[in-house]
Amino acid sequence: MRLALIAALSTACPLVAAADATPAYRVFEDGSLGMKLPDKRLLGADKGLEKTLTDCITGAPAAKSSALYWLEISKAGTVTAAKVRGSGSSALDGCLAGGMKKASITEKLPGPIVVVGRIDILDRASTTGAYLASPRISDVAVMIDPKGAAWQLSTRRLAYTANRAGDIAQAIDAQAGAIAACAAKRPTTRADVDLIAWTDGKAIVRGSGDATYDACVGRALDAIKLPTGESAVWLELSLRKPAEPLAPRTDKVALSKERALEDALTTAVRSRKAVLLTCLDKAPKTASLTKVTIALAAGKASIKTVATGDAAADTCVRGKLKDVVIKTATPTDKLELEVTLEPAT
Repeated sequence: MRLALIAALSTACPLVAAADATPAYRVFEDGSLGMKLPDKRLLGADKGLEKTLTDCITGAPAAKSSALYWLEISKAGTVTAAKVRGSGSSALDGCLAGGMKKASITEKLPGPIVVVGRIDILDRASTTGAYLASPRISDVAVMIDPKGAAWQLSTRRLAYTANRAGDIAQAIDAQAGAIAACAAKRPTTRADVDLIAWTDGKAIVRGSGDATYDACVGRALDAIKLPTGESAVWLELSLRKPAEPLAPRTDKVALSKERALEDALTTAVRSRKAVLLTCLDKAPKTASLTKVTIALAAGKASIKTVATGDAAADTCVRGKLKDVVIKTATPTDKLELEVTLEPAT
C-alpha cells in the first residue's frame, strides 16, 4: 500500500514542547480513482492546508480520534469537494475538510480524480506527542452476490473509523439485492471498471461511468448502519461481469450430492472470511487463521476445529460460524471438511 505523508509542525500546541516540534497532523494518501498516485506526495500543503489543519487541531474542540478524508479534484488541480469524518466532533471535521480543500496540486492530472486517505491527529491529552488511533484499513476482498445480474460488485479495500471490517462486510452483504438491482442501470456492453465510494450516512459513489448506476449503489450503501454519527467508511470497489458458473464435475448422482455439500461448506467458510478474521483483532501478533475444519450435522454447519495459536481467538472463530443452515443438506447428511480461507492457486 502506497502512503504519502504530510506533516505539519505544531508550535501552537501547548501540550508539545517547542523543542520537540511534534507534528499536529499526518495526512496519508491511501487510494485514488482516475490516476495512479505518484511516488511523491500529491497534496501540497503550501497554499493554506498546513496552517488551517494545524489551527483546527490545536484549537477547540479537541479530537477524540483520527479521521478519514475524501477529496474530489478537478483536472485543473482544484479540490472541488472535501469530506472529513471521524475526529469525534462535527465542528472539527468541518474545519479539517476546509483545510483539505486548500491542498495544492501541481501534478498534471489526466482528468478529474478522487483521493482518499487518513488524517492522524495529535492527541492533545498526551505529553509524549502521541497520535490518536488511526482509522483501520482492510485489504480483505468481499464479493457481493450478483443475484443473477449482469454486473457483480466487490470490495477490494476499505478504511473505517469506529466499525469493524466484518461488520461492514456483513452490512454490505445485506444490501446484495439492492446492489444487484442497480446492474440493470448499466449496459452490458460497458467495460469492467474500478469504483470508489464514501459513506458517512450519506454515500457518494464515483467511477462506473453511469451516473444513474453510481447513484443507485449510493442509495444501497446509505442503508449501512454506522455505529456513531461521527463514523465514516471509504471503499475501493471493483465492478466486473460475474464469472461463469462451474459445470458439474460428475454425472454420478451420489458424487454430485457430496460435491454439492463440499461446495456449500467451503462457501460458508470463505464467504465469512472477513468476519472470521476480526477474531484476530485482539489476539497476539503471532496468531494466524488460514484454515478451519467445518462439520455438517442435522442440516447445519459449524466450525469444529481451528488453531490460530490463541485460545480466545479460537473460541471467537467457532462462535462466528455456528449452526449455519445448509439448504442442500438433509437432516441425515454428515460431513467434515478442512477448508482453507484462500482458494488453492
